Amino acid sequence: MLFTADRSKCGLAGRRDLVRIARGSYMVAPPTDTPRWRVKQLVTLARCEAALRASPSAIALTHEAAAVVLGLPILEAEPNVRLAVPGKRTHGAITLPAVMYAMPAGRRRGRQVSLHRSTIAPAPEEVINVGGLRVTTPLRTAMDCAFDLPVRESLPVVDAALRVVCRPDRFNRRCYGEMEVDVARERLMQMVEAQGRRNGKRRARRAVALADPFAESPGESVLRWAVGVAGVPEAVTQRRWIGDDTREYFLDVAVDSAMVDLEFDGYGKLATSADVHAEKQREMVLRRGGWTVHRFEWRELADPEGLVRRVESLFPPEVTRGVRRRRDLWL
Repeated sequence: MLFTADRSKCGLAGRRDLVRIARGSYMVAPPTDTPRWRVKQLVTLARCEAALRASPSAIALTHEAAAVVLGLPILEAEPNVRLAVPGKRTHGAITLPAVMYAMPAGRRRGRQVSLHRSTIAPAPEEVINVGGLRVTTPLRTAMDCAFDLPVRESLPVVDAALRVVCRPDRFNRRCYGEMEVDVARERLMQMVEAQGRRNGKRRARRAVALADPFAESPGESVLRWAVGVAGVPEAVTQRRWIGDDTREYFLDVAVDSAMVDLEFDGYGKLATSADVHAEKQREMVLRRGGWTVHRFEWRELADPEGLVRRVESLFPPEVTRGVRRRRDLWL
């Protein structure tokens, strides 16, 4: 990062290797072959550093900004930056400069991002230092996101935060972290209740109740959200199953009563021909065992209504009979 307070403006003028992040704040442009998702991540981290530098009295980065610094997954590639600041007076949002990104067909302007400063302050023990940046702890970050984001968007963060503190092992369904799953979820729920009359409490309760640290990607979290909205019962994340070849297989989101497996194909999962072959072999074993396998991609996750409709269509009437959508999970 480069700041005009550290050097004269004329020393930065005309430099094409710099990207303007905020007023007086610049980052060095990454190499041209850097994946776009990684470039956006680096831009967000630079915005976080610039926000803290511009507000030296700030307590910590919170919400999605804290999640990015902590390495917790979020759905929005360029999230707004939120800061917890001392005082009782609320502050208006500050618009940050949009970044131009290189695309195959030219350059495209990125998302318009804002800096928000909030007086809802974390406790001292809920703030840690990560790479020189003050951020809220994983559980505090999860709680803030559960309050202020729709359940579909907060669930990947909440799942990942529980994964950090529980360190679950899908092979034996045991935890090797500082807390068991039930203890961590109860602790997070206690944190929610301790927020008093803060707006978004009902939404936060629903997100925490739905949370599952065995979800291994944000795509799996959103798939499980869609299953929850559809009202399909007994969905299990990373369900362990032994095939007729005696090998262990793990199903992303499985519903045993219908023998339906919902698989999320994230970036890089099927990157090579060997990956495709192995996945086909795996699917053949599952189908021989009576499972129906359905695959989902990132583009489908961006259309919540379409995603839920497709999930609803995959289950037989005996599974969905009498079931109603959970509208409370849309909030």
